[in-house]
Amino acid sequence: MRLLPAAILAIGTLCAAPCAQAAEPDWIFANSGVEGQPMVISHQGSLDVMFYRSASGTVGLAIHQRHGHYRNPTGAQTAMVVIGKFTIALQTFLNGQKWDTAGGDLSPDNVPALVAALKTAHTGTLLPYEHEPVSFSVAGGAAALDDLAKYAQAHGENLPPPLGPAPAPPPPGMDIEKLAHHPYDTQHGRRITLPQYDIAANCDRAHVEMQDTDGECVTAEQKSQAALTAQWTRYDSDLRGACLSLVSDPGRLEKYQALLMCLSRYQDDRQQWQLVSGSSGSDDILPLKNTGEGGAAPDPAAHR
Repeated sequence: MRLLPAAILAIGTLCAAPCAQAAEPDWIFANSGVEGQPMVISHQGSLDVMFYRSASGTVGLAIHQRHGHYRNPTGAQTAMVVIGKFTIALQTFLNGQKWDTAGGDLSPDNVPALVAALKTAHTGTLLPYEHEPVSFSVAGGAAALDDLAKYAQAHGENLPPPLGPAPAPPPPGMDIEKLAHHPYDTQHGRRITLPQYDIAANCDRAHVEMQDTDGECVTAEQKSQAALTAQWTRYDSDLRGACLSLVSDPGRLEKYQALLMCLSRYQDDRQQWQLVSGSSGSDDILPLKNTGEGGAAPDPAAHR
């Protein structure tokens, strides 16, 4: 199916035959999903079978029963959808006294299995809670889903593989161990301020790492904050930046304590490395920058 504007595609012929006889149902493109997300719909008798791009950036599957009489007075229940070897549990939502729509967003891990199933399966089955199975056709579903992915990508929207490109690997994290074994402050002169953490809010939760009470946590955090405030400029800029990144994890509660421990450890590691390597750590960090600026480059031996 070649993607066309929604207004043109909406005029497409609907499949009015029962789904068991629908060899190749029409798939209509529309931007009528939740929050305007794009979707493809196959009308099959009283059923609407829908694939949509969810607001979270993955794929959703929904099956709407327009004229059914399935009573489900106990409220929302789980419905199973089986397409080939692909099985997913969806929620069944009510409209009055009958189930209206079974649907839900797929996790990115489920998308490859769905795509593989749509390439070989011709029919799917909805198994509503305590009701008879409902069959529907998925013929042409793979091509419709591929068109949906192309549309999403053309509009700057992401979908998980195999519908979308594999995500770029995250940039390598800073190796603080290597940083501590560098004799110089690699970001010398960079202005890095001590952040203000909400001690009360951080300590008003259960503490797994330190296993302390709220009162003990607040006292320890305040002492660490005072020590850091007094000694902040004594720590190298690159180590300050690296340690701040390490304690930025939202799950970490004792932030000042962790920051003080990190800085103390790695600043000591750098000083010990300087002693072992015979470097004073006071050499010009970028001596070649001084070349041609009023004189020759300084002699490194003069600093030893």
